[in-house]
Amino acid sequence: MTPSTSAQTVVRPLNNTTQQTNRHPSPRSSRFSLRTLLLWILLLLSAGFFLALAALPVGRVASAAISVGVVAAAFVLGRFAQKFWHARTLTVLLLAFVTFRYFFWRLTGTMPPADDLLNFIPGAILFAAEALSFVLFLTSLFIIIDPLSREPVEPTGDPAFWPSVDVYIPSYNEEPELLETTLAAAVSIDYPRDKLRVYLLDDGGTDQKLANTKPEAAAAARERRATLMALCERLHVTYMTRPRNEHAKAGNINHAFHQTDGDLMLILDADHVPTSGILQATVGFFQQDARLFLVQTPHFFVNPDPIEYNLGTFERMPSENEMFYYSIQPGLDRWNGSFFCGSAAVLRRAALEEVGGFAGETITEDCETALELHSRGWHSVYLPRPLIAGLQPETFDSFIMQRSRWTQGMIQLFLLKNPIFKRGLTVPQRLCYLSTMLYWFFWFWRPIFLLSPLCYALFGMEIYRINLPDFACFVIPHVFAAAFLSQFLHGRMRWPLFSELYEYLQSFHVSRAALATFLRPRNPVFKVTAKGQSVDQDGFSPLATPFILVTLLLALGLAMCAWRYGMYPEHRAAIVPVAVWNGLSFILSLGGLAVVYERKRVRRQERFTMERPAELVFADGARIAVTVADVSAGGVGLDVEARWRDRLTQPDTPVLIITATEREAATTTGVRVSRLEMRGGILSVGASFAPRNRQDIVEMARFVFGNSVGWDSFLDRKRVQAPTFFGGLLFFLTRVLPRLGHVLMALPGAVGRILLFRAP
Repeated sequence: MTPSTSAQTVVRPLNNTTQQTNRHPSPRSSRFSLRTLLLWILLLLSAGFFLALAALPVGRVASAAISVGVVAAAFVLGRFAQKFWHARTLTVLLLAFVTFRYFFWRLTGTMPPADDLLNFIPGAILFAAEALSFVLFLTSLFIIIDPLSREPVEPTGDPAFWPSVDVYIPSYNEEPELLETTLAAAVSIDYPRDKLRVYLLDDGGTDQKLANTKPEAAAAARERRATLMALCERLHVTYMTRPRNEHAKAGNINHAFHQTDGDLMLILDADHVPTSGILQATVGFFQQDARLFLVQTPHFFVNPDPIEYNLGTFERMPSENEMFYYSIQPGLDRWNGSFFCGSAAVLRRAALEEVGGFAGETITEDCETALELHSRGWHSVYLPRPLIAGLQPETFDSFIMQRSRWTQGMIQLFLLKNPIFKRGLTVPQRLCYLSTMLYWFFWFWRPIFLLSPLCYALFGMEIYRINLPDFACFVIPHVFAAAFLSQFLHGRMRWPLFSELYEYLQSFHVSRAALATFLRPRNPVFKVTAKGQSVDQDGFSPLATPFILVTLLLALGLAMCAWRYGMYPEHRAAIVPVAVWNGLSFILSLGGLAVVYERKRVRRQERFTMERPAELVFADGARIAVTVADVSAGGVGLDVEARWRDRLTQPDTPVLIITATEREAATTTGVRVSRLEMRGGILSVGASFAPRNRQDIVEMARFVFGNSVGWDSFLDRKRVQAPTFFGGLLFFLTRVLPRLGHVLMALPGAVGRILLFRAP
């Protein structure tokens, strides 16, 4: 099939659908009405009045009273936000007012004089960092002030006329065992068999790799291709590769795109295992709207990232990505700005044909593709339902590699396809994309915020002119309002200090990739994030050096604040705010040390707890009633009566039959007993899957990963109401302080290696 690159491509309506009015009209066809003009004039006048009121100069006492009154009013209004949309909007505006007050005071009352260059230059840099984060704050408020909450839309009509779906699973260097799980789940997706085709897109066995001049590399590529072809044949999946590894993931998908002809495409990363209902929940949206190009769903992860693992937070609080997938993306969806995230998404072929396939000018082909299609008047939908289960990077260096690629790609988009100047986008869409891209400049402002108090603590520089009364009147209300606003908008998705910790841990290493992209925006190369890595023993990450140095500097800064407080009584009103700032930075740096001192982490399959009745059936006909206590992609944990211990020690491969429920049919597979252990009078049995045939593989993939209800329940258990700032600080310390004993014991050796110019 030859893709059309003309903007006049005719949209093929999906079969057996009823055309409905689009919720988001195309910007090319919408008309600028008098009513719209009056609305914009009213908004601008209101914004001008709001800004003028925020900038109104008043005394300290009056300013403090205003801030306290506004925060109190917002607290009262916030209690009605669930019932009245206007209450939510007013609450946000009131809290934003306090931040506006702070920012205008910051601009007019704290800057060093321009003729004092020693203080003015670093002061201006700090203010620039604050200004950039303030712009992000404003655009973020616009995005999430009224998020959409969607429910799945099942396909309607005769299944014989449902759209056909091609499932693309691009792969590069993943192990066959990981791919087998994803492929087995993909072929068991609940959709008409004649409408579903699954493709493994192998970039690790291309003709180019088979012809490698190094014999070992060529042999490895040939072995990989043969192994994966056999795997695909066993699972009834189409194996597909290409002549050359060009344009990374985008090129791999585009090669398949031009070789296939499904109406829709489901894109899955190699480690993103789909639930059986992923298409039943998404395809109906395409039947409702012929101009819809994308239904994106969240990326749900079954394993902790390095921060969650080393601090032990994975099962105790929401993961970092949940704020994006359950707060920000629904907000983007309100403005037809939800974008493609590379996986767990269904896309329309007709839309991609209009732009020649997936975009590949940047290394974030997903967001770039969405930007191009939004600019041509296509629509997107975001469904906040976890319909895949994926893996996160396990080591700190692989985590940094992933985030460096995301940062480079977003900066590329900002430089090469800036949404402010992109023709065809609506004003809200421009703000949506701009906000998304601006976030990836955190590597600029986070280290500046963290290290700025050292200017005064170590060198006596006054880059932020403040005293204790101003600190109490402006800074403290701003901090409280910002914390309250974050809790109000993101609720159960974001806890205090942890987002700042994530930004801090990425900043130093990501900044190098970001600056290189600014110098050569077309140079970044797509690098696959390693998954399934292990940490053999406790110890500092090879990337720990900047975090060790920053912690030592901030500790010195605290000591110098104490010395200045004692030596210069007349300056104490200025020293106290700096000491508080330095102290918070030091606490954050301790969290960073607790993370980069990585705990031993041997690779294993992630297990999920459950309680399901089942039976073990042996070759001689014996049957044992058991309870499935936990399950992973590789096996199950069973609870058995102790009297069956001798029977289970015999060399046998029984069949496990998991009892059917109202939602699921019975599941059967061969298992092999590998561990027996008595726990409280119950025999705990560890068994690995020993599938007898293709059907066993498919059924177990469906059982382990097929039902998203389990993922919803897991997420809900972690989504308790976020604590207040002080409660969050206390929780943060309870996660960090117990780790510091091991860190401090290893610190002298790490510092010695740093002095010898070696990695810790």
